[in-house]
Amino acid sequence: MVKANVEALKAARLERGWSSMELARRAGATNETVRRIERGCSAHPGTAKKLADVLEKPVTELFSIS
Repeated sequence: MVKANVEALKAARLERGWSSMELARRAGATNETVRRIERGCSAHPGTAKKLADVLEKPVTELFSIS
């Protein structure tokens, strides 16, 4: 199970001035997926990697395995 560091994920998104919808579009995910992850739900490892890549952050900075 991959869990987001919610504060870091939101901060990285907001640093770029992106809405959750814009992050989802750039990462090839749905807005609901991004919103769910930002609420603390688990993420698929592939989705976590895509989000980190789009945000230009190390995946380990934004997500952890629990």
